[in-house]
Amino acid sequence: MRDWLTHLVASYLDKDPAEISGSVSLSDYGLDSVYAFVMCGDIEDRLDLRLEPTVAWDYETINALADHLTSLVAKQ
Repeated sequence: MRDWLTHLVASYLDKDPAEISGSVSLSDYGLDSVYAFVMCGDIEDRLDLRLEPTVAWDYETINALADHLTSLVAKQ
């Protein structure tokens, strides 16, 4: 999950995934509300989940978001 999210965020920011740390706030990378909304949709499509559009702000790092999503998928 972390690897996939890292690649997803890197693609939005046009960066190499190696430049993205799982412990840095997504907003510190410049991920704005438009990208957060798009990311939410991409996650929903990939994992067949319904998420609050604020999920990227509620779980501010890739690590936190990956843990949350892993938990949701396990409950399905």
